[in-house]
Amino acid sequence: MDDFENILDYYKDELKWNPPFSEILSKYSPDGLKGYLKMRESVQKGHLPKKTRELIFTILDSLDDEVSGAKAHAVASIEAGLTMEELVEAFVIVTIVKGVNTLCKTGVEAIKAAENRSQELK
Repeated sequence: MDDFENILDYYKDELKWNPPFSEILSKYSPDGLKGYLKMRESVQKGHLPKKTRELIFTILDSLDDEVSGAKAHAVASIEAGLTMEELVEAFVIVTIVKGVNTLCKTGVEAIKAAENRSQELK
């Protein structure tokens, strides 16, 4: 994918989200954006089911307090078939290992976004 508009559209179509880094990289480091996309595509064509990939992205973004990414990935995980119970269980595991702050801050926001999408899908 060489055209930067296509790359930006990919994020909007795939996650219904425009990662904050994508426009900056497209302006100042086009090769960096292409490289990042190449890594992302390799994961998408990998062995994990989409719901699992999106769950991992959700948890990692939550650990970094990246609210917009965590919400987008949580919604994508629900759309890919993850249940609310599975999502919340993953956050319980994170809470056991990393403490309640991840759940209280970004986790709750991600769970609410997923819950809203889950209700829309019903």
